[in-house]
Amino acid sequence: MQRTFWAMHGQRWRIVYQLMVILLFGGGLALPVLAQDKPTGELRIALAFLGAQRLIPWNEDPSGGVKQYQLLIYDHLVGCTEDGQLSSENGIAQSWEESADKLSWTFHLRPNIQFHDGTALTADDVKFSIDSFLDPKSIGLLSTGRAAYQGVEVQNPSTVVIHLNQPVIFLPWNFSCATLSDGMILPSKYFQQVGADAFAKNPIGSGPYKVVKNAIGSLIQLEAVERHWREGVPKFKTVTFLLVPEESTRLAQLHTGEADIIAVSRERVPEVKAAGLNVFSKLHDQVVVVYMQQQWEQVPVAEKRVRQALNLALDKEAILKFVFAGQGVPAAMYPIGSYGAAGGADPELQPYPYDPQKARQLLAEAGYANGFETKIYSYVTADLPELPRLAEAVADYLGKVGVKAKITAIDRAALSTKRQAKTLSGELLPWSTPNRSVPIQIVTIINTLHHSKAQFTSTAVPELDQMIERALAATDVKEVEKLVGEMHRFLYHNAYNITIGEIHTNYAANKKVAAWNLGRNLYDNNLRAVIRP
Repeated sequence: MQRTFWAMHGQRWRIVYQLMVILLFGGGLALPVLAQDKPTGELRIALAFLGAQRLIPWNEDPSGGVKQYQLLIYDHLVGCTEDGQLSSENGIAQSWEESADKLSWTFHLRPNIQFHDGTALTADDVKFSIDSFLDPKSIGLLSTGRAAYQGVEVQNPSTVVIHLNQPVIFLPWNFSCATLSDGMILPSKYFQQVGADAFAKNPIGSGPYKVVKNAIGSLIQLEAVERHWREGVPKFKTVTFLLVPEESTRLAQLHTGEADIIAVSRERVPEVKAAGLNVFSKLHDQVVVVYMQQQWEQVPVAEKRVRQALNLALDKEAILKFVFAGQGVPAAMYPIGSYGAAGGADPELQPYPYDPQKARQLLAEAGYANGFETKIYSYVTADLPELPRLAEAVADYLGKVGVKAKITAIDRAALSTKRQAKTLSGELLPWSTPNRSVPIQIVTIINTLHHSKAQFTSTAVPELDQMIERALAATDVKEVEKLVGEMHRFLYHNAYNITIGEIHTNYAANKKVAAWNLGRNLYDNNLRAVIRP
């Protein structure tokens, strides 16, 4: 959905237009309503997961539905298009440039952006936010890549310079809405005045919606600002995110009108369409995996042959057919899917075949002829509602080659805490991540999930660390693409993940949402397009 001239330029130009019509054609002409003057009505979105609802971007993983509401509350330093490219039109920075020696980037901020409390957004807020993301305790790609950053300088209220210890040619991507949440800008004075806990209860951003209610474990209710610098007048007065883990309840809410948009599993799509409701999809959007956690410890999955065996033990075609209703295809190696070939991934790699006999042979060679015991976690998340059934299918296939994976139910937020605390030794964790084509997005995902210093890593491999660091420090895009291919092959031949395949992402909506471009940004299902006039 494209922004209209009126959404971009607002009431002032509408008045000028009406005066011109009156002058040219006389005052008796009935004028069309070209854009709404005020937000009206409510949009209710039911998701299976809303995260910890802490509302501080550097304290929370943006996946699983979290970034969807974050994007309405906060603005990114660098804007992006709906197809996943950078844009100077809709970010806080209206322009940026890299220095000749490639050791600094300068960002020029757009004037007259205000936070929800009416205070001006300045370079001090940008510095504070970037510094917060660079803190080792933060969650995000900057926390693991902070060695490249020397510091953030405020030149004047509208100019910020990021100084580097080494070149970071993709730096604007790191702070853009095309990637994660690291570019979201928060008010420094207010945050420092009230502290993190108080801010989490009453957050303030500069986005088109402000928080009016945050009921932990229940809902997040947002209210539109009267006019936003980027979006113009938002369409809906209120946007409410409802936490509804059970899909049957979400479907019932959609039919009764209690919800306008819901996350829907692949198998329920035909039913929803038959009922006359709308379904919006991202094709091949996610790459699905089962992590083998903490492979650096004395656990069976520390052995390469065991990891290869677990890949061979799964019939991916059958899992995609019966768990994901045929809405997907096998992939060679997570976290890279078919889109990755455009960013340097190796298109010649083929998915591990289904070969339980070879799997048993490899397990025996590795010293596990009688298999071993472990856990596989089952939980509820917004972007993968089939996950509990996926865990059951994986456990069943592994059992056929002697690996006893006990299905263990857990809350997703609690699982993330255990993952960061490194208390999942050798255990199995189903997950998914966006299927992306831009080299820096691919490197970002690999860095976040596989660098030994990353909070969510499942591996600690010096050779892989070096490839990631070389890609992050490269000064040529072709070099990054080459390294993406090397990492793709390295992950594949060492079988560091149990890769399932790539699948579509679906959302169902009532007639209130007639059109919706889900976009191509990381963990962003582009609700901004829905709230535009």
